[in-house]
Amino acid sequence: QAQYVVRVAYAKDRQGEIRLEAEGKELHPLMAKPEPAEPREFDIPQSLTADGELTLNWFREAGRGGNGRGCQVREVWLIRKNLL
Repeated sequence: QAQYVVRVAYAKDRQGEIRLEAEGKELHPLMAKPEPAEPREFDIPQSLTADGELTLNWFREAGRGGNGRGCQVREVWLIRKNLL
């Protein structure tokens, strides 16, 4: 069974923190968007991709109003790891 990582680059146009879940499991807790806006990688547990599908969800801090733009994500890559 394949092993994957998700590489995410967050847009730096908003203040506040962001959290990432895969299939309802937290990949990273609320965190400030990296500055400079460098991509970050997070391992995906094999069990979450076993059925050939993956749903990612991003959340911002609760109670932050806004203009409807929500979480700003610049890039998302799903990368298969080479297992030797």
